[in-house]
Amino acid sequence: MQKFLKLTFAVFMMAVSTVSLADTGVKLGVVNVALLLEQAPQAKSATASLEKEFSPQQAELKSLAGKLEKQQADYQKNKSVMSDAQKVTKEREISMLTREIQRRRNDVQELLNLRRNEELAKLQNVVNEAIKTIGKKEGFDLILYEGIAYTNERIDITNDVLNHLKTVSTKQRSEFNK
Repeated sequence: MQKFLKLTFAVFMMAVSTVSLADTGVKLGVVNVALLLEQAPQAKSATASLEKEFSPQQAELKSLAGKLEKQQADYQKNKSVMSDAQKVTKEREISMLTREIQRRRNDVQELLNLRRNEELAKLQNVVNEAIKTIGKKEGFDLILYEGIAYTNERIDITNDVLNHLKTVSTKQRSEFNK
């Protein structure tokens, strides 16, 4: 008998909570995080920063590639008048330079990927904070990341979050310039 009363009470409480939830209405929102990570001013700033950070290495690789092209062109032009020993020496030089360029390219790419992941992690934190701020400010009960089969545009708050990120970025820049 006691079990029946407990079960009845539990069902009653669930019904009351469902009714009160339905009375207040649940405010839902959806955000497209990929779009935010692509279009947020903070993302563009991070991309520009990475390009600036790695431009010396890119310039060095470009210079080495130019040097390799020149060596290959010279070899092709002069190989008919070279001795066999000179050909072997020149081919080794070209091969060593090719390997050096590939090694440096791999090193730069690995370092760039590490830095990109660091910047992406920072950006994801900024986006998550913006989503929380918008959620609290506008009284959302639940905000989901996009990846859902269907979303009505009415509950898509991606532009609200993007505008918030733009405002935060503008505010940070104006404070930096003071």
